[in-house]
Amino acid sequence: MNSPNYLYSAALFLASVISFVVAMLMASQRRPLAPGSLPLIVALLALSWWDLTYGIFWAGVPGPTPFFWLDITYLGVVIAPTAFLVFAMQLGGLGVWVKPPFLLGLSVEPLLVTVMLWTDPRHNLFFGAMRTESTASILSGGPVFWLNLAYSYMLLMVAFLILIRRYTIVSGIYRRQIGFVIAGVMVGWIANFISLTPLNPFPDADITPFSFTIQALFFVFALLRYQLFDLTPIARDTLVEQMAEGVIVLDADDRIVDLNANAEALLPKKPQIGEHIEQALAAWPELVQPLLHTAESRAVVLVDPSRQTYFDVQVTPLVDRDQSVLGRLLIWRDISAFKRIQHELEVLATTDPLTQVYNRRHFFELAEQMIARPAQQWQPLSLLIIDLDHFKAINDAYGHDAGDQVLIAFAQHCLQAIRPADVFARSGGEEFVLLLPHTSLDEARVRGQHLCQSIAAHRPRLEGVPSLQFTVSVGVAAWRGDDTLQALLRRADVALYSAKQQGRNRVTCQDASDAVPASATAAVFRPSPLHAPDSPPLR
Repeated sequence: MNSPNYLYSAALFLASVISFVVAMLMASQRRPLAPGSLPLIVALLALSWWDLTYGIFWAGVPGPTPFFWLDITYLGVVIAPTAFLVFAMQLGGLGVWVKPPFLLGLSVEPLLVTVMLWTDPRHNLFFGAMRTESTASILSGGPVFWLNLAYSYMLLMVAFLILIRRYTIVSGIYRRQIGFVIAGVMVGWIANFISLTPLNPFPDADITPFSFTIQALFFVFALLRYQLFDLTPIARDTLVEQMAEGVIVLDADDRIVDLNANAEALLPKKPQIGEHIEQALAAWPELVQPLLHTAESRAVVLVDPSRQTYFDVQVTPLVDRDQSVLGRLLIWRDISAFKRIQHELEVLATTDPLTQVYNRRHFFELAEQMIARPAQQWQPLSLLIIDLDHFKAINDAYGHDAGDQVLIAFAQHCLQAIRPADVFARSGGEEFVLLLPHTSLDEARVRGQHLCQSIAAHRPRLEGVPSLQFTVSVGVAAWRGDDTLQALLRRADVALYSAKQQGRNRVTCQDASDAVPASATAAVFRPSPLHAPDSPPLR
């Protein structure tokens, strides 16, 4: 053999160490190992063996035979292409074919070639009697050598095509991962090809092992930068790019490994592959916290109160055959339009369509809840029933459109005068109810008087109608602690009836003697009487 070359030997040892370290980094990842990781570990260990034994050969270490350290490198040479094909198949979505019979078939050729190499002196089929004492590499030989070379290149070519195919159908972090693996493979492939041609800058040495150093560095970068085996490969085919929903795939640590175009369009900022979902959705913490700490969940989340943006979000765990959690599938759709329609329907169900105050049904619901509260047992509560005086005469004189405008103007005037805790509703026709929590009978009477006076002085602007004044009559009742809502309404209605009998435009409590005119000098709209003196008062 040639004289020792310690610099070349040291470079080979370094290449061996790098390949070995990368293999150990992959082996140390979480269990179970991700598809493709085990065969790549085997391939890197084979490369490490090739570099190590070739470095020993160039260091001039004696062996049992003159070519012992050179021949033993072939254990790595024949294993690496086979292991890499299996790696490419598993990474490329063809793992279903990797079964024990298939692996057994792949092991036949490396085993036969190894046997033919070590028994070459008996048949000269591997080296073809071309080996000399100065041989420092195995770059040529007999028919077995060239058949093995063709077979190895065929395996690498198939693996390369599988990775190329996979590269074209995936996106995001998987495309970047596979892109770096492809680049590493091409470096090793090109270097090995050069070492077999006159282009080899070191004719006496095989430069292929050096290529494995660069190849290992590619894998290291992919491992550390793109979490090559920490991020579990989830088939991109399961994501429908044309889905209207936003789709994000997370790994077991809630980092983004893939997303579709609609997810990018819906998010406030474009997320980065490998970024933690809490960082990607920092502007929408309401979307993250309730969902990512449960096995499976679905919720409607208000993500942007200022714009009333609602998302219907579903989180589904992604598990393997052993039910180990590989990650999460986060799917959401914008249901803001639906929520707006829902809100409008809720408003229609609770609101009087003309005056936009509560309707009778919703008033009863709120009043019953208020009376049923245990705390209400110790708090005063009063009820006002308010009726617009001579409203039928307004309709007769100016038409129903004018009457509707009067009702709207009255309702808006009352809404500006009530407290946030008060419950104001239209109970029907020209009659309204006002429930006053924490209000005694005397306080309610004063509130009613102020309302009568302000309404009598109010001149709303009505379209197509001359400016006019109208008045209201008010009946007041106080809750006695054991009243039902119906009993409270009846007593307030009796008080209202009394106010009507006493001339309207006044407030009356339960006792008719408590009637108080709203204003002795108030100018009111009084059309001609429509009823005989013995007729019931106009409501």
